[in-house]
Amino acid sequence: MIKGLYVHIPFCNSICGYCDFARSKYSSSLADKYLTHLEKELSEIKQDSFYTVYIGGGTPTSLNEKQLERLLKMLSGFRVEEEYTIEINPESFTSAKAQLIKKYGINRVSIGVQSFNEGLLLHMGRKHTNEDVMNTLKYLDEVQINNRSIDLIFGFKTQSLTNVLTDLQKAVRLDITHISIYDLEIYPKTLFGVQKYKKLDEETCFIMYQCIVEYLNQHGYKQYETSNFAIGKYQSEHNKLYWKYEDYKGVGLSVSSKIKNIRVDNTTNFVAYLNDRYVATTTRLSDEDVIFEAIMMNLRMNEGINIKEFDERFDCNILEKHHSAIEKNINRGLLEVKNGFLKTTNKGIFVLNDILVDFMI
Repeated sequence: MIKGLYVHIPFCNSICGYCDFARSKYSSSLADKYLTHLEKELSEIKQDSFYTVYIGGGTPTSLNEKQLERLLKMLSGFRVEEEYTIEINPESFTSAKAQLIKKYGINRVSIGVQSFNEGLLLHMGRKHTNEDVMNTLKYLDEVQINNRSIDLIFGFKTQSLTNVLTDLQKAVRLDITHISIYDLEIYPKTLFGVQKYKKLDEETCFIMYQCIVEYLNQHGYKQYETSNFAIGKYQSEHNKLYWKYEDYKGVGLSVSSKIKNIRVDNTTNFVAYLNDRYVATTTRLSDEDVIFEAIMMNLRMNEGINIKEFDERFDCNILEKHHSAIEKNINRGLLEVKNGFLKTTNKGIFVLNDILVDFMI
């Protein structure tokens, strides 16, 4: 059974300078057409339940109420066993939309806050205000959806460590169960990429990251993945499927699916998608590809790789197979083997890409 279903809604009311996801300025008529073809793609799924369902974007709440209900009705044919998440942008969320998501069984939300500094929000190209964030939380209170995550970003050239800590202070005062905080990345095809935007230097970002981890851990948010922190039981079950390299199905523009050793990438072209030509490429992964990708994803988690389970699952001896890469990064203080797990150190988790290069050799 495929454990996770991801559904992509590629519309936004405005386009942020840093965003590299497949997205388009919201148009009611285009959204209607998209939902028609999304429904066709969903109808091809052969199973009737998933452990987790995640509606992401783009901005799913950029859909109007009628379109949002249409989407949720489509998905109501699938039973969600554990976690049902939708992404929210504060400026496009209303009390009526809160009532809708509750009606259709959504039990977790991810809110695109990014910062509580309204000057920085303008710098990013965001359109919401802090008042919108507070209204969003009020609407969620009304329908008793209490599993709430917020996204934050650091690394903008106008940001100081004080700015970052102020964002964290404001976040922990709210009724938030999960915080995702990302180091800004500049992608070539984004507005920032075209503008040759210069983010803060790596050393400053690393200091910020260390302070973030320390502050959130002190305030009850346990880090369980490179960029993710949760109170108690409120880790993201859907995202953990990716990090544990489980099978998942993606539906919509630009999504990927991984089922056993087959990866399917959907088209990024709206015209193709609206002509039901969903799939762009299908790739059969080699055993070596699968092992490397599992290492890459597993090492994102603080717990790291369960060596015994990994060896049994992939019929290999990871400590022997990648002895030189592991030994090199242990000596650099970036990896450690502890209690049957291979994992990054506090220093190593911030430079995971550098570590992974050694596993490719």
